[in-house]
Amino acid sequence: MAGASGCLTLLAAALLLANAALSGADRPRLLGAPVDVDNADNDEGLQRALQFAMVEYNRASNDMYSSRVVRVISAKRQLVSGIKYMMKVEIARTTCPKPATDLQSCSFHDEPQMAKHTICDFVVYTVPWLNQIKLLESNCE
Repeated sequence: MAGASGCLTLLAAALLLANAALSGADRPRLLGAPVDVDNADNDEGLQRALQFAMVEYNRASNDMYSSRVVRVISAKRQLVSGIKYMMKVEIARTTCPKPATDLQSCSFHDEPQMAKHTICDFVVYTVPWLNQIKLLESNCE
């Protein structure tokens, strides 16, 4: 019996040591876990997802002017059965009435009573190899 309890103690110590080693910052990420998109402006997939989210946002909005992205606050990508993009962005009202065809050429309103800045959380699911894209969540404050 003493041998069995000694083995269990040794096994427990080994498991604690392994857990401590894996808890460090160098631990590899979990497969399928969301990861930060470091350079949102140069990530082609994220930009397509964001453009789609803005088209859907403008379509659903009752505003007579189109809105576009001012800046990306944060962005994550998650590999699922496709790719899920989770984005927090600041958007603002442009001077272009709806429907605007080229939002990037639309300037933002300068006048305080017309300028409308909003923070939005978008979740876009895309399956690029099937040419599918869907806005899962759109929450703006």
